[in-house]
Amino acid sequence: MSKPSFKQRAVRVAAASGIAFVAIAPTVAAAYPDNDPGTPPSDPGAQVEANTATKSESLPFTGGDVTGLAAIGAGAVLAGAVIVRQTRRNKATA
Repeated sequence: MSKPSFKQRAVRVAAASGIAFVAIAPTVAAAYPDNDPGTPPSDPGAQVEANTATKSESLPFTGGDVTGLAAIGAGAVLAGAVIVRQTRRNKATA
């Protein structure tokens, strides 16, 4: 079996980069919300109140986007499986 040409490798890298960009761009956009620049910053220290500890039955929410990360991971595993299968299929036919 011959090695893929430079053009074929470039197309593969471009396709993988495009897929990665489409998968990651919404996550990055959500990480930096658009703040209104016309509003002057407030002093959050002036409004601090005492916090009393309460016993709760569940873990606190920390803001992690577990669903999104799981979807990205599953997509990466699926893409890897497809790539491995295609390369093995190409080796078997050669």
